[in-house]
Amino acid sequence: MRYFRDYPWLLQLLLFGTMFFTLLFGLGGIIPVVLVKLTGFKLEQLAGIGTDSPYALVQTAIVMQGIMNCFTFLVPAILFAYLSTPRPLEYLGLRTPGKSIQVVLAVFIMLGAAPVLQKTEELIGKINFGAALKAEQAANDNMTNAFLNMNSFAGFVKVFVIMAIIPALGEELFFRGMMMRLVRQRSRSMLLPVLFTATLFAFIHANVYGLLSILLAGVLLAVIYNLTGSLWCSIAAHMSFNGITIILVYLSSYNNYAKAYLSQNSISPYFVVAGAIVFGISFYLLLKNKTPLPANWSDNFTPAELAERTNTL
Repeated sequence: MRYFRDYPWLLQLLLFGTMFFTLLFGLGGIIPVVLVKLTGFKLEQLAGIGTDSPYALVQTAIVMQGIMNCFTFLVPAILFAYLSTPRPLEYLGLRTPGKSIQVVLAVFIMLGAAPVLQKTEELIGKINFGAALKAEQAANDNMTNAFLNMNSFAGFVKVFVIMAIIPALGEELFFRGMMMRLVRQRSRSMLLPVLFTATLFAFIHANVYGLLSILLAGVLLAVIYNLTGSLWCSIAAHMSFNGITIILVYLSSYNNYAKAYLSQNSISPYFVVAGAIVFGISFYLLLKNKTPLPANWSDNFTPAELAERTNTL
């Protein structure tokens, strides 16, 4: 079998683009039609989900979101890695963390950063970008609130899997595992790969008010991967960042503290300061316990393979 790593970098990029858009537009066009046939709902209904939408319609929409996320990010990354190298897990950065504490610190870094990033989004939300963008953001928020309307533990598990676990796996494998590796092969430092993937990560979320916050979160996730050498750490951090709101919403039905936190119209400065302290301490400890990516981490061939190829030429 000839792997993609044998081809020039530009051809690899073209092969990935072909694979990505085939999956995105091919399956992206088929899946909604199949779901409509199975459920009887129209595509217009699935696109206009809100808190007043029927329960069955909301559940159909959230399942479709999970499927689309898989075929947009998770499947292309795994398939491309499998076709690129005989070591797809290593290619994607799915190595065991150098130190077990790194996973815990990565989670606390993102949990500490969360109030700061939320406050940033809140402040940007005060800027008037026009009535159209405001209405679009309101519709997105209404859809998110509908998805987070969990009336059972089974409903919580479903939402957590679709909105926290699947995006964390898919987006980290796609952006940090694969895209950052490809960009690093044409960059002399980590700065360009980190900023490029973080910017792309922010834009695909299509959230004007959260653009800066998502970009900063993408930078943090890339830095975590770079400092630990393991994508599992950034996956855990990403999952905790997505999952904390889901957990709080579910707990708010039973816990007054969670309910009080979510009922605030503005993030309290105390939470921002506390989050910054948690972030600072956790990031410092991660720096003290770092096991960074090796200098040759983005190479398509190991030193031994390169030596063998040289000897056979």
